[in-house]
Amino acid sequence: MIFILLASHAADKCPLANATTRHLILETAPKFPQLAQSADVQLVAGPYVNREHTVVVVMRSKKAENVDRFLHESRLDQWNTIRVIPSLTLEAGLLEIEASTPIF
Repeated sequence: MIFILLASHAADKCPLANATTRHLILETAPKFPQLAQSADVQLVAGPYVNREHTVVVVMRSKKAENVDRFLHESRLDQWNTIRVIPSLTLEAGLLEIEASTPIF
């Protein structure tokens, strides 16, 4: 299963403005690959950061619990509100559409 993670934070929690968050992300970000491996998730793309105070990550895992474990161990959950969106590839989505019965 593919999971899209959208982690957003307030400007006052941004590592560019907040010394505590800056220290935390500088300490934990280099460990993300090892934390992902330990949590049994694969980082497919990202983390990407932007001026919208949002972090975007695409990951693959067999279980949502593993994604949650990564979020907790990476400490992203301590300074972000995180949306985890289970997703399909376009090809898998098209197969699901073909197999479904329209309701309208």
